[in-house]
Amino acid sequence: MEDAVRTLELLWGKAPAPRRGPNQTLTVDQLVTTAIGIADRDGLKGVTMRAVGKELDRTAMSLYTYVPGREVLITVMHDRVHAEVPTPRKIADWRKAVTAWCQELRELYVRHPWVLEVSQARPGFGPHEQDVLEGLLRLLARAEVPLAVRPTVTSALYSIVREAAKRKVEALAESAQSAEWWAERGKALQAVAPDFAERYPESTAIARHQSTQGPQPWIKAAEDAFTGAIALLLAGLS
Repeated sequence: MEDAVRTLELLWGKAPAPRRGPNQTLTVDQLVTTAIGIADRDGLKGVTMRAVGKELDRTAMSLYTYVPGREVLITVMHDRVHAEVPTPRKIADWRKAVTAWCQELRELYVRHPWVLEVSQARPGFGPHEQDVLEGLLRLLARAEVPLAVRPTVTSALYSIVREAAKRKVEALAESAQSAEWWAERGKALQAVAPDFAERYPESTAIARHQSTQGPQPWIKAAEDAFTGAIALLLAGLS
């Protein structure tokens, strides 16, 4: 119970000032901001109390006067970055508004890929993450989506956004070498399986179509899959 209260106090900015140790010259905000910077650079695995302390010129042990431990720190970090998602825009077409919400959330995940590593099994109940969820739920309520259906729609949209963000992060990371990889793999495939196109005509037709979509067709394909999945889901709510 004590740990739960302490975590929620930190999430909601109501944690009392540390009473142990010398004069406190560090703030929880500084600690969290530093940890987010490390996660953006090194991934979630790089966020340790020792690493954060080193960045702040503090010992790892001294940080425990501000946060109970790494797990709680990550919970606060996760909530903090969700403040970057703006309140849903007032768009007359609710489907466009939901699509815009999905795009904003995906870009958050792309800016901070480590967020995708945080378990979704237990919600943090922080204000910023809750604001993001509430924004979507209000759009669905405005569209008069039945209350019993909203949890399913919400879960589906979050799944689409998370998967799309993973694909975009991977595509951006591979962009510099992907063209060369595809060219080499195509030649090798032709040599090893010359009847590939005959055996898999539908797959080949799609691949040929995508090859006409610009210099980095894999990025466009990922974008089309993202917006298309959202459109198909929302169309079913008519």
